[in-house]
Amino acid sequence: MNPGIILSHRKNTSAMPHHSCNILNLLVAISLATCPTAWTFTPRWTHFHCQPELLERTRIKRCHNLIHVRSPSPSQLNAIDSLSAAAAASAPVLSDYTPAATSLFNNMKLPAAVVTAGMISLGFATSFPELPPDSPERQYSPRLRRRCESLRRLHIVTALVSVTSELIVVMWAAVEVNQLTERVYAPTATVWDLVQRDCDLAWSAVNSHFVLGIIGFVTMLALRAYVMLLAAEASSALMTAASTGTAAALCLMISIVNRGVEAGGGEGVGYGKTILDLVRHYGILLARCATDAQSPGPLEFSAIILEVTSLAFALQVLLLANDKMEDEEECPVVDLDSDYAPLTSKEQEKLDICLAMEARQHELTDSSKKEKAKELDSDSSVNIL
Repeated sequence: MNPGIILSHRKNTSAMPHHSCNILNLLVAISLATCPTAWTFTPRWTHFHCQPELLERTRIKRCHNLIHVRSPSPSQLNAIDSLSAAAAASAPVLSDYTPAATSLFNNMKLPAAVVTAGMISLGFATSFPELPPDSPERQYSPRLRRRCESLRRLHIVTALVSVTSELIVVMWAAVEVNQLTERVYAPTATVWDLVQRDCDLAWSAVNSHFVLGIIGFVTMLALRAYVMLLAAEASSALMTAASTGTAAALCLMISIVNRGVEAGGGEGVGYGKTILDLVRHYGILLARCATDAQSPGPLEFSAIILEVTSLAFALQVLLLANDKMEDEEECPVVDLDSDYAPLTSKEQEKLDICLAMEARQHELTDSSKKEKAKELDSDSSVNIL
């Protein structure tokens, strides 16, 4: 006889009440839910749908008024406990990671503020180095002087872009720290899940602008060092050593960032493999936020348009090498005796400036002549005495 509920034929044909059908179904369901592996049935009893004509021919055999259910063995209990423990261990534990996310943004804000102070001092408070005037011992070619002037203009633009980039880091990180402190966020399994769910745009923006600012800072240092070495009459070997060392440091910085981007949040979850993937992800999120139908960002959209315009003009400068303002024409020569067309407003303004400069030059010449005359008079009086 199979273990479990022992079903057998009954000899009498007395009808079983209809509510016994429900009792049988309830007992079978409870027993199956308690220990499904304890039941084995013959093919005749594989269906538990209670039919009255079937119940007339069957009965539940009772042993000491108890239903026979096979108890699980100790090995089965241990296996069940092990499975339950493994399932509990594998299930993610949700926690509040807002303090950890706040610490991440503070870790970016403080270095960005320090770098910004250094770049302001280096890029604007301190003048760019210049080549010394020509001397009998050392003469600089006009081409080299023009190159240094171009580098000075490039240094100004690089400093401006780098400082504004780091200021964006400070601003965005400060606002995000305030949001993480003021709002209540749902628990997550890791801090990366919280950042990806609620701070994705801010985190990618902070990292992108911080890295771009650092690259610009290194570029500023390289430009200044190049002109300073030229002014110090450094040899070509020394300049090569300085340039290659700076390039090596820049390559290492970019490699460190690439490794961090590739690692991401672990288990292959991240923005990509290089800094370009990080910047691309930031650009996509910013454009999506600027064009959101529910909460559009007109200033964000304007920032994207202006940045594209800036990059287009920068590319034009690199391709056409037109970083210097065109030299203005000399003062116009007007013949008052002949008939001439009236001057335009621009030409009249230029003529007035030229006349003022010429009058100033005459005043300086007259004053110098008077000073020389006084010196001659004083010398002659001394000789007479």
